[in-house]
Amino acid sequence: MLNITKNFLLSLFFVGRSTPAAILGFLALGIFTTAQACPCGCVKVAVDNLAERPAAQAGAYALDLRYDYINQDARNDSAHAHFTAMHRNILATIETQLLGQTVSISVPRIDRSTETSTAQGKVVGLGDITIATRAVWEGYTVSAGIKLPTGKDDLVMLVPRRYLQPGTGSTDLLLGIRKDFGLATNNLTQFLQIQGQGSVIADEYFRPGTQLSLTAGLRYKLSESLAVSLQGTLLRQYRDKNIQRTVDATYAEDLESAGLQQILAAGLTYKFTPASSVYLFYSEVVKTTNYATKSTGALVNPVHATAIWSVGLIHTF
Repeated sequence: MLNITKNFLLSLFFVGRSTPAAILGFLALGIFTTAQACPCGCVKVAVDNLAERPAAQAGAYALDLRYDYINQDARNDSAHAHFTAMHRNILATIETQLLGQTVSISVPRIDRSTETSTAQGKVVGLGDITIATRAVWEGYTVSAGIKLPTGKDDLVMLVPRRYLQPGTGSTDLLLGIRKDFGLATNNLTQFLQIQGQGSVIADEYFRPGTQLSLTAGLRYKLSESLAVSLQGTLLRQYRDKNIQRTVDATYAEDLESAGLQQILAAGLTYKFTPASSVYLFYSEVVKTTNYATKSTGALVNPVHATAIWSVGLIHTF
């Protein structure tokens, strides 16, 4: 399994460096997920529904279509109020078997609106696509993947913050390990998961900070069709390396990218056919600690935490 994963990652690395036509050709193979919106520091959609999407069988596909609604209409009780933002993002994930390996592709559509005291702006378009694989090893689920720089990162924006662009402009590697407790037939199951994401290719002016996360969750069947989930996540976001202002004076130094978030998420899943289910999750950042400092040595104001609603459909065909 480890050799297969290694070979798969090597092939993804070269895809990330190839032409757009080659990338689209690879995507046609059909392959996973993770979305984030980043106004004034990353707000990650910390929703894990892998228990609802078991690995697809050979010749079959699993589609996960998710809509995330993020309304950042307040900023830290007005202590950090230079702009507000609204996000209506769609994430489509297709997973299947390829050469005996579970592989997936995740394609995000970004719809982001920003507003200041004097103007409004809007960005709509393709975000950064993620390709991943997962496999069971010694009772654990090991995942690995790559995020490609498919989203635009050079748009003229109302709020000149690099992390508000649809894409980061970087190629990132993703690694994770997960332990599930209990059988799928049990009423109560739990999981523990560690994930990391870091860029391996970036431009000389901007490199997104590494992300590390620890998630624990439980799922309880209320009936054969209805299940409830509760999840908690610790997300450590390291500071972006950003010297964009040295080549574009409109870009201010981004200080809001480094911090630790404590996130809670609760959800319901309803299975209305053997092959189809719908889900609804509500997630909330209960605490944010910012570790970035100003040139004076003082800490930047913590980013305002906001609620996220996620609704989705899973269908196997």
